[in-house]
Amino acid sequence: MKADDARAWQDAVLDEVFVAIAEDPELVRYLVFKGARVLVRHVPEAARRSLDLDANVTAEFVAVFPELRQRAAEMQRRIGAALNRHFERADPVRFELESIRVEPKPPGGHPRGWNALQAQIRVRDLRQAGVRGLPMLTIDLAAPERLSDHSTTTLDVGGRKVTVYTLERIAGEKLRAFLSTTPEHQAKKSGVRETLRVKDLPDLARILEHAPLSDVAFWNAAGEEFRLACEGRGVDCAGWRSFEAVEPLARETYAKDATVAATIPFDLAWACVRRIVAQFEKEGITPFAYALPDRGDA
Repeated sequence: MKADDARAWQDAVLDEVFVAIAEDPELVRYLVFKGARVLVRHVPEAARRSLDLDANVTAEFVAVFPELRQRAAEMQRRIGAALNRHFERADPVRFELESIRVEPKPPGGHPRGWNALQAQIRVRDLRQAGVRGLPMLTIDLAAPERLSDHSTTTLDVGGRKVTVYTLERIAGEKLRAFLSTTPEHQAKKSGVRETLRVKDLPDLARILEHAPLSDVAFWNAAGEEFRLACEGRGVDCAGWRSFEAVEPLARETYAKDATVAATIPFDLAWACVRRIVAQFEKEGITPFAYALPDRGDA
């Protein structure tokens, strides 16, 4: 299968996986969805292929299944059952679940207790029985986050309601994700190395296009969600200085990622982020600094 065809297939099957999960009341209860699939529901003009499905597990799920391996096993059982039910209901049947494996991420648990799970799924496509090398599907399940009354909403997925991040929360998390991968924050975390997350920059530009800065209520709420998200993970923001310091690295990383660079020009995306952060400075949302939370089980 050609690379473009594989990505299109992966994206389409993940849509089916999303619907399958939405049909399971317990999974809906224990998951809060986010990421590109939710962003495009809020902002259709931000449409881009997504090669995974993103969610956070809820604090309730952690409380019910306190041991990390127990959580992984429970998610593996529930997601596998949901996929089998959904695929078998189709007429004609097109997909079959070949395998599913849910493991802690990182394997030994996070040093600060931000214990995530990752599901790796292989699906057999009966319409492409002779095609070899169908890509693996991935679901990333992050640890619970601190949320406000304005962090989540519901969306219709396959006729069922699921809990998802609001657009304000998504905007705040994308800014947090970028700052959490800067060299300054890596040094704060004792030198853990990560690639700068430039893929969020064009998404922020699309959000700004959808919700201009004249919508003060939206951006104030997004700013509060940004601050709340940063507090939960000990991420600091000195205002625009925190972004300006990594502009050369951001430009270089952006240019090296062909998928990101093909969306919108770096200068346009960067200018949009600068306008957003300037608004936060104006409203007194930044600067702020938070200590890294003590290790806990999340």
